[in-house]
Amino acid sequence: MFEALEPDSPFGELKITYEDYSKVSMLKLLKRLVVRLEERVDSLNDSVVDQARVTRLLELESQRVDSENADESEDLNGDAASEYNGGDEGDAATVLLAEETRIVEFYTELKGRIKVLEHLGIEDIDAVQGFTKSALLGYLKPVVLVDGQHRLRGAVLSARSLAKTSQGKSNILDAVEGGLDPAEAERKVIRDLSRKLPVSLLMDESPSEHVFQFVVVNQKAIPMGKALLGTIVSTSLSRDELQQVAKRLQGAGIELEDSQAVAYLTRAEESPFRNLVQTGMGGDRPDLLKWSVLQGLVSIFRKLQGGRPYHAKVDYAKAWRDSYFPECGLVSGDSESERLEDWSRPDGPWREVFIRFYSKIRDYFGDPGDVDTLNGWGSTSESNLFNKISLTILACDYFDFIYTKGEPLASFEDFEASLDKWLMGGRVNASYFNRDWKLEGAKKDQLVVKHLWSQNWHEYRKVPSSAMPKKFKP
Repeated sequence: MFEALEPDSPFGELKITYEDYSKVSMLKLLKRLVVRLEERVDSLNDSVVDQARVTRLLELESQRVDSENADESEDLNGDAASEYNGGDEGDAATVLLAEETRIVEFYTELKGRIKVLEHLGIEDIDAVQGFTKSALLGYLKPVVLVDGQHRLRGAVLSARSLAKTSQGKSNILDAVEGGLDPAEAERKVIRDLSRKLPVSLLMDESPSEHVFQFVVVNQKAIPMGKALLGTIVSTSLSRDELQQVAKRLQGAGIELEDSQAVAYLTRAEESPFRNLVQTGMGGDRPDLLKWSVLQGLVSIFRKLQGGRPYHAKVDYAKAWRDSYFPECGLVSGDSESERLEDWSRPDGPWREVFIRFYSKIRDYFGDPGDVDTLNGWGSTSESNLFNKISLTILACDYFDFIYTKGEPLASFEDFEASLDKWLMGGRVNASYFNRDWKLEGAKKDQLVVKHLWSQNWHEYRKVPSSAMPKKFKP
């Protein structure tokens, strides 16, 4: 409710009244958040829940209980329940932006924790499997802080620190002597010492508008990195919610579909790049593949352009598109524009081709078990394979192959067969990348290095009976 300072004045106080959530049990908080998500996304119900994940949460809780005192585990509604701080799942405050996140997964995590509490007969608890009450309240309270969390937290900590100074303690004592109880006296002094921060209040509860405002505001001063931007945009909203602001995001210069496509590949279980790409979130390993590198690889397959080998002048992805894409059986549509639109949508056929192609590369040439080997799959620091240059060379050469051989890819079976033909029926040595290329001091991203590696691969792959190249450093 808004109370004007004086009649017809635009200035005044906004008073927000809401339920005292401190009196609501953990189980009810979880259920309310589930209802909130179901209101956002019509398709959310038990049918979309990953039951295997729910079972795993129950197993984790059972293991935790078994490892504790047996007597305490029989009565978790008592002291044992109040002291429980959850497992290793991470604070719920980070769930919506975590690297595996989509709303369905978050929904599953909530439903799973509800099952855990119901199974154990617990109504209230401070935390369950890493989901704390304080974090859940951030989703349920009537005001959401879209941006400025660090400034606000700094201001709060500053006020609390001032309350602990000699003057602050004196003010608290005066308030107590004035009739307030010590706790209320301290809160009053902290309020008096708190900074008054200006805010921009958005009178819109839709998550899509929140994400749009966050992205646009943060692009004004110092633009966010593509990895963080793509992660936020693509994992915070449902498909329908994203469509509500898609055109506005694109109008603001946000490459929305690229972000969707790349974000999926960083999270999807079937993707060979799952958990191996920098997301822009805290804790990214420096040797992970850069978001922009994966975006470049995606562009070759999704847009069917950019497939020019480093040592050549022809864009073979475009050449294949111009000559053989009209016969491709993986897409539908009558006109060329309709077929390209079907192919290139974020979840279009290109994605299955991309995932299968690089899964083949990983399984044929790579070592996903030991990322520190010369052909390791997962770390860019040592691998001759898992890096921008080699992954790009392989993509460009594949499009060179299907263009030269006139392969229209009539079906996914034809696509799989083309991969075997490209690798010359297994005659291409699987140890090609698992050798010491003697690169001491050489920078991989130099033009001369890229040219040499590209020509080496191109010539060897066409005639694998010849000796594998020995020179990789110009």
